[in-house]
Amino acid sequence: MITLAPFSADDIDRLMSWIPDEALLLQWAGPTLRWPLTRDQFECEIKAMTPRGPHRMFKALNARGQCIGHIEIKAIDHTHANAMLGRILTSPVARGQGLGGHLVQAALQVCFDELKLHRVGLRVFAHNAGAIACYQRAGFKIEGNERHTKRAPDGAWWDACTMAILENEWRVLPYSAA
Repeated sequence: MITLAPFSADDIDRLMSWIPDEALLLQWAGPTLRWPLTRDQFECEIKAMTPRGPHRMFKALNARGQCIGHIEIKAIDHTHANAMLGRILTSPVARGQGLGGHLVQAALQVCFDELKLHRVGLRVFAHNAGAIACYQRAGFKIEGNERHTKRAPDGAWWDACTMAILENEWRVLPYSAA
C-alpha cells in the first residue's frame, strides 16, 4: 500500500541523495533541473505550488510510513481535464520491488478521483524499458516516439516515448477501485 503525501522542504535532501549523477538526473527530470542539484531548485518549485495550481509534488510512503518514492503531477489543466505525470522515482533501496507501479497507481487515483481529469500522459526515455513496462502494466498506452529529444551527458542522443491513459481506461482496471 502506497500513500502519497505532499512533498516539502524537509524532503529535499533525501530526494537529492537518490540522484547521484547527471545522467540519472536527466533520465528522471529531463532538462528541467540542472546538475549539480541544489536545494533552491526544489524550494522554488515548492513555493510556486498552490492548491489549484498546475503542479503537485508528492513523496510516497509505504505502510510503515517510510518514504520510498517521489512523483509529480505536472501541467494540470483543469479546463481540458488533463495532466502529465513526471519525475517518478523510487528510493535506491526500494528499486526492483515493483513499487513503481503502485506509485503510479496512487498518482492516477489522485488524477482521476480527486482532480477529476480525463487524460493523464507522460514522457519517458525510450531506452528505459523497465519504466515503459511499468507504465504499460498501469494501463498507459504508447502514443508515439520522438527521436533525439535530449542529449545525454556523454553526448549520445536519447529518444522519448509519449504515453497516456484515459479515465475510462483506468476505471476498468482492477486497482482503480482500491
